[in-house]
Amino acid sequence: MKKTIQSYSIALLTLAGALSLPAATTNLVQNLSFKLTAWSQGSTVTNGNQVSVQANTRSIVTKDIIGWLGAATTNSFTNSQLLVINQLNVPNSKSVIMVRTTGKVSKTQSITNNVDVSDFFASVTYAATVNNYSYNRTNNVVNPGTYYGYWGFYLFSDTNYPALPVTFQVAGLGVDSAINVVGSKKAVLGLADQFAITNAAGTGLLNSNVFIIAGNIIISGKTLEVHP
Repeated sequence: MKKTIQSYSIALLTLAGALSLPAATTNLVQNLSFKLTAWSQGSTVTNGNQVSVQANTRSIVTKDIIGWLGAATTNSFTNSQLLVINQLNVPNSKSVIMVRTTGKVSKTQSITNNVDVSDFFASVTYAATVNNYSYNRTNNVVNPGTYYGYWGFYLFSDTNYPALPVTFQVAGLGVDSAINVVGSKKAVLGLADQFAITNAAGTGLLNSNVFIIAGNIIISGKTLEVHP
């Protein structure tokens, strides 16, 4: 799948006083996970004078979204991860969302396949964040901190591919805790975001049927990958 890589402000990276950046490309890789519940209107059952109206519930978790993305892009995403990859120390550093599949070809070798699915996602900041951090005015190094905001997150169909069976938009109070990213020689590369909307709520569509949705969206981890 060849696509133009686009950047979405889902996991932001702030380079703070970067030291001894290597010549190779360094990527910050973080897990993107979903734990949501959707409610939709169910059937109406009449038994004599008694009428029962039911609500249907279903969970929507990371593996469900990976499966829908795989079907839309005609990829086999069995045992895959949904990742946010922040490309560091490259011109106009970018954040992309990838589905990563790793398969073994021998006892000592494996093949990693990354499929860019950024165009299926977007996020938005609805209000200015409330910030709690400190920085040094001399060298402009920012210390880890916490940021509170009102954020929105979207999963939608890409017009270049068949429609996803489920799409949604949620919003809620989010917490963004910045952490240090450290290289192999203990040189600080910058700050990475541990981002979570822990009370997300909104609406969505399941095969054109409207549902209400709520739950958690979390970005976590600080794995550094260096490529030649």
